[in-house]
Amino acid sequence: MQYFDKKLFLKYFMMILCGLMVGFTLAMFFGYELMPFDIPGSIFTSALLANLILLLTQGQEQQD
Repeated sequence: MQYFDKKLFLKYFMMILCGLMVGFTLAMFFGYELMPFDIPGSIFTSALLANLILLLTQGQEQQD
């Protein structure tokens, strides 16, 4: 049975948020203007991606 590792999830979540922050900063440097839905969408996407990465890495550990 798979379990939810909160510390690892938060690590992935923060790494993805930092990556998106750098990406948006670079995009704004080149002329992109943030839309009202960019920030909430980024937070939601980060949570989903962190959960997906957590599930994929947990599955690989169980196969070994």
